[in-house]
Amino acid sequence: MRRGVGKLYHLAEGSNLASILQHGLMSTERLLDLACVAKPERDELLRVHRPDNIPLSDSVVIRDQRPMPPTALVRALDGGLKPSDWYALLNSFVFLWPDPERMERQQRACGDRPQVVLTFNADALFDRFAAEAFLSPINSGNARRKAARRGPATFLPYATWLREGWPTGRRARPPVEILLRCTVPAEAPYLIGVSKV
Repeated sequence: MRRGVGKLYHLAEGSNLASILQHGLMSTERLLDLACVAKPERDELLRVHRPDNIPLSDSVVIRDQRPMPPTALVRALDGGLKPSDWYALLNSFVFLWPDPERMERQQRACGDRPQVVLTFNADALFDRFAAEAFLSPINSGNARRKAARRGPATFLPYATWLREGWPTGRRARPPVEILLRCTVPAEAPYLIGVSKV
């Protein structure tokens, strides 16, 4: 995942495309702010499991979290975290796939709901947002089957990864997810492709 990685991918609900193109790619936390969702509903939406998509408006839907029900997630958490803590943490990030095959698996899991694939220039994103970028060695949104352990140290700052590699010392292992704690602009030079699937 050094320089020249090429492309990163995000799969979004088709109904969200207009909002993404207008406001950028946002975390769930920022989408709730955009939709002016007030407390206590906002806090609840950030900290509870979503078994289904939740529409915030005609053009904004937040995606379900079916692959990480609390009963499965609780068995995979470290560092004293509760499922509600993990949901809140994930809801603060935008997620990108460096591997198109993983993105395609997510697409298949969405069934026949219209989706869009947003393709981003990885180097342009890291050039501007390196301080907001984190890497994950696991699919952090899936806790089914033999779920990988996860906790506060799962998401490694991009700069740390470049300097030191993973804590295990395995530098060659590519990240599974790229996370950004900021809004990702849906415009050049960052966004380089949009396709409906």
